[in-house]
Amino acid sequence: MIGYLSPSAKKSQALYSTVKIHANSRGGGIFGWADSVSPTLSELYWNINSSGVEAGVGKGDRSVTGLTTEQMTGSAAKENMEYLFVGTDFMTTDGYPVLEQHVQNVDISLTDPLVSVDDTTDINVTLDLYDGTSTTATKTSDYDLSDEIVTIENGTVTPSETGQTTISVAVNGKTANATLDVRTPADISMADAQLDTSAILANTTATASATLENDGGLPGSDSLTLTADGETVATDTLHVGGHDETTATFSWSVGQAGTYDITLGDRNLGELTVLNNDSVTLRNVIAPKTVTPGGTYDVKAIFENTADTAVSVPVTYRGDEQTVDDRIRVGPSGTTHTFEVNASKPTGRTITHAVSFGETTRRTNTTILAPATFEVAALDVPETVDEGETVTVTATVRNTGDVSGSTEVVLGVGGDERPVETLSLDGGQTRAIDADVIADTTETLELTVDAGGDSLTESISIRADTGEQTTTAATDSTTSDETGSSGTATTDGTPDNESTLIDSDSPPTVGESTTTTTSGPGFGVLVAMKALLSGVLLIARQY
Repeated sequence: MIGYLSPSAKKSQALYSTVKIHANSRGGGIFGWADSVSPTLSELYWNINSSGVEAGVGKGDRSVTGLTTEQMTGSAAKENMEYLFVGTDFMTTDGYPVLEQHVQNVDISLTDPLVSVDDTTDINVTLDLYDGTSTTATKTSDYDLSDEIVTIENGTVTPSETGQTTISVAVNGKTANATLDVRTPADISMADAQLDTSAILANTTATASATLENDGGLPGSDSLTLTADGETVATDTLHVGGHDETTATFSWSVGQAGTYDITLGDRNLGELTVLNNDSVTLRNVIAPKTVTPGGTYDVKAIFENTADTAVSVPVTYRGDEQTVDDRIRVGPSGTTHTFEVNASKPTGRTITHAVSFGETTRRTNTTILAPATFEVAALDVPETVDEGETVTVTATVRNTGDVSGSTEVVLGVGGDERPVETLSLDGGQTRAIDADVIADTTETLELTVDAGGDSLTESISIRADTGEQTTTAATDSTTSDETGSSGTATTDGTPDNESTLIDSDSPPTVGESTTTTTSGPGFGVLVAMKALLSGVLLIARQY
C-alpha cells in the first residue's frame, strides 16, 4: 500500500488491507520500507492470505499486524482488530468491516415467515454500500424484537413460544423489519368419511366424501387413498389450513353390478351395492303448459325404481339456455324430482324442457305468455250537454296480455275518484261499460277512467240555463206589484220568466235511464249521488 514510511511521520490511523501485493522482494503487506521509530504501526492490519507476500513491511525493522481472512471477517474482526473499532464508525459484517456511513440501505428477510414452534428459520440482512456493492450482516447485526418469543444466533431464528414478533435492524439511520408468525404444528385427523349413497347403477359414478380437520396452527396436508375390495380406485392430497377443516369428494366409475367393500384411508365405509341399469326408469317429464315472466316454475321428472333399495342416479336437465347436472336418490317406490326454472322474458316463445337419464331423454314444452295488462282503449262522452242533463259515459277496457286477469275500474268526476267495478277479462278480451253522470254545473266537466294503471280523460262543455233561477215559497205563489216585476205568475206560483231548480239531494229514479251495452256488466248499480268536488250527479248501472 505504502512504498516508504517517512522518518518525519508522527501518527498513523488504524486501517486494514486485503489487497494482493505485486512487488519485488522488498514489497510488504503495508509498507515497502519502514525504519522510522514512530508512529506506532501495530494498529495497521493486513491479510496474510490475500496479499501474496510474507511480511507486512518489505524492508526495515518495523512490523505491522498480519491476520488471516477468518480473523479479519465476521464477529472475529472486532476481537482481532480492536484498534480499528476504537473511536471510529467501523462495524462488523459477515465479511470485512465497513464504515456505517457507507451503508445506503438495509434489507431484512426470513426464509419462512410462518414456522412451527418446533422448527427454526433463517434470517438474512443485506447492506447496500455507497459504491454500489453490497455485503451481508446476518451473523453480526444487533436485532431488536417486539416480543421476546425467539432467539437469533448466527442467522438462525429459534422460536420458544407461539405468537408474532417483529424483527428489526437499524444501520446508519436506516431500519428494516420482518414479521415472524410462530404457531403450533399441524395436527390433521379425519373428522368424517362416508359413502354418498349405498346403491348405484352399473356404469355410473360412485362418490365418497371425507372431511379432514386441523387442530394445529400451521397449515398441513394429508394424502388419502380410496379402495374398493382392496383395489385402489382414487387418491387425493388434501390441504388444510391452521385451525380449519376441508372436505373432498372422491369419485370413481363402477362398471359391473355387484357388492363392493369400500375403504377410505384407514376408515371402512361399508358396502356399495351396484345394480343393473334397468332397475331405474325415467317415466315422464311434466311442466306447466303456460307461465308468465317474473317468477319460477317447476319441471318434474318422474322415476320408477324396481329394486328394493334406494338408488343414487345422475340426471341432467336442459332448457332455456341452462344445463343442470344433478344426482338424485330414487326410492324403492319411485321418486319425482323437481327442477326449478326461471320464467323469464321475452314472451311469446316456447321452452323445451329435456331431462336425460342414462340413454333416455324425456321432453315437454312450456310457453311464456304475457301477463294480464289492462288499458283504457276508449272513453266516449258527448262534447256538449245542457246543464242538468244526464250524460252517458262509455269506457272501453282491454286486457292486452295473454292470460286472464282482473282490475279495478275507477271513475273520476272533476277530481273526485270512486272505484265502481272489478272487471275480469280473458287475455285479449275487450269490454265496454257505461255510467250516467248528471251535469249539475255550469263549468266544463272533466271525466277520467282508470283501469290497471292506465287512464283516459275527456271533457264535456256544459251549456248553462239562460234564465234566472230562484225558488219561491208555497205561501208566496204569485208575484206582487210591489216587487216591481212585470211578469205574470204560473199556476204553481212561479213567474213565467223563471225555471224550476233540480233538487240534487233527490236523485232521479235509476229506472228512468235508457243507456245500455251488450259488451260488459257496467260500472255497477249506484244510487244517484251528489259529486261534492265536481258539482255533478253520477248514476251508474249494471247490465
